[in-house]
Amino acid sequence: MASRRKLKKTIKFVSSELITDIYFRCLLSKNIEEQKVDSLVVGVMELNREYVLRANCPDGKDNPKLVKTYFRKLFSDWQLAMEKVIKEIEAL
Repeated sequence: MASRRKLKKTIKFVSSELITDIYFRCLLSKNIEEQKVDSLVVGVMELNREYVLRANCPDGKDNPKLVKTYFRKLFSDWQLAMEKVIKEIEAL
């Protein structure tokens, strides 16, 4: 990511798209439990909050190498979390 601002916007955009996809699947299918849908939406919002907060305060502000590795790890962790959520959505 080029900047912290773009990273946070990307996290928020993907989270909103996932929530939209969850509700869209809920509308299309009649046999989905509301409790599963609600727990998935809450999970996505918690991930959104967690990763935006992590993007706000990087470790080692004085050392650019530490900051760069911090954001690389943050982005890779976020990608893994989103892949997990997408698998859960597909299982609905």
